[in-house]
Amino acid sequence: MLSRVTHTGFNAAHFGMHGDLAALDRRLSEQVELGAEVCELNAVRLDGVSGCRLMPQRISELKTVLARHVLRYTLHGPIAVNLMDEPHLDLQVRAAEATLELASECQANIVVFHPGRVHPALWVDQSRGLLARERETLVKLADRAQALGVKIAYENMSPNRRIIAGTETSYALDLVALADQVAAIGHPALVACLDVSHAQQGAGLQGFDMYEQAEQLAPHVGHIHFSDSTGVPSTILWEDEGERLFFGIGDMHAPPSFGAIDFDRLAKLLRIQENTAIVIELRANHYGHSREQTLAAAKAFAETVNALN
Repeated sequence: MLSRVTHTGFNAAHFGMHGDLAALDRRLSEQVELGAEVCELNAVRLDGVSGCRLMPQRISELKTVLARHVLRYTLHGPIAVNLMDEPHLDLQVRAAEATLELASECQANIVVFHPGRVHPALWVDQSRGLLARERETLVKLADRAQALGVKIAYENMSPNRRIIAGTETSYALDLVALADQVAAIGHPALVACLDVSHAQQGAGLQGFDMYEQAEQLAPHVGHIHFSDSTGVPSTILWEDEGERLFFGIGDMHAPPSFGAIDFDRLAKLLRIQENTAIVIELRANHYGHSREQTLAAAKAFAETVNALN
């Protein structure tokens, strides 16, 4: 029996540790003690890149911290990277390349990027050209990733505030459209990242069946983000992250059972790629009270996926 999911753990993005390597060191130690096997670092919270250039002394200090822990590492690239931002494409590509280089230095084998997004009016008029040009750019980045021993994981999008406000859209709200784009590129260094919560939210906004679409994306999935949500779009005004949980809206980053996702049903549908990691994405408050049970739930999810692959 193949173990498609080989590592399960947490990210290190929601804990306010901007540039604090000592705090990162403590968090990694804690996660190892909990039984985590992977940690997803956040590229913009390490202070290792400035002006799209790696800072050698800082990278050396970071590598010293990472080497202390028996963990696999993955890396979430800057959310601002947008390969459909054609007026700034040169800068966007330099940022993406710097992220791949940072991942290589950290021995992170996966780099997560968000797919392209544009104003809805631009999408209506130019969708085919935008998708084609994104593919051209991604092929070049995937070539660079492959040379560095890294894979790019393209993540299905969440209906963020800009999308809800109607100032932005992305084809990757739809899991089948993301699968089509990854398949059209067909590069060995490019996989899909299935964000389970994002998928639930996309289904809530667009009315598709999340489980059916996840099953279609699954053959391309080489990375998973794990958290719960209700799928209710964040179309009301809210001020505090606690209100997001209270109302059950948007990207809750909540533990299983706090939202509406049937994780057992989903796990039984996923025929994913080998050597996939599950990264739990919890907000700091959820991590504080639910990290043990969420890790146990994610490992049970992995066992179900592996048993059926």
